[in-house]
Amino acid sequence: MPQGRYTVLGVDGSPVGTESFRSAPGPMGWRYFSDVDTTDPVPHREVVDVAVDAGWRIARVRIDTGEHHLLLEPRGEALVGFRDGAEIEIGYGPEMHLDYFTPATNLVTTKRLTESAEIEVVYLAPMTLEPSLERQRYDLRGPEQIDTPAGRFAADRWTFTALGSGWSADLWVAGDTVVAYDRLFQLTWYEAGASGAAPLA
Repeated sequence: MPQGRYTVLGVDGSPVGTESFRSAPGPMGWRYFSDVDTTDPVPHREVVDVAVDAGWRIARVRIDTGEHHLLLEPRGEALVGFRDGAEIEIGYGPEMHLDYFTPATNLVTTKRLTESAEIEVVYLAPMTLEPSLERQRYDLRGPEQIDTPAGRFAADRWTFTALGSGWSADLWVAGDTVVAYDRLFQLTWYEAGASGAAPLA
């Protein structure tokens, strides 16, 4: 069970919080659970719980930001569930993806993609969990070795771009963990467990 901790970075690159996580293969496919403690945009704590099936498609997502909470599952051509206790339904096809401000959803997308691609995404706004549709692009740059505060990893480098705003950043994936994410998350502590990618000696 890989587990670790990210430092969450603000717009100026300074630390604004932490995301402590653990993940593991599960009966559906894979599951990621994290506790977030951040001051952005105001001091609050979050719980992020993401489960996917064997094809790395979303099976269930649960997010609690204190003021707002969300539970979604795919059903037919929609994501259905509850936001703040009210029923919610969002159009969602089998080729769509889900994104929230956590490395977990980026990891899930990269595991589904085998090459560079432009995708349609249900984007959940930070803290408020308001859903919207976005176009994003992931460009696969290839294998690289990357140094992090938690060790050196052999990883695949991707470039993420939000096509609406043009915001872009590189991220590196080793096994089932995002081990580096420019300007957003810094992996500061990590244990591979039995199923995680081990740091290079």
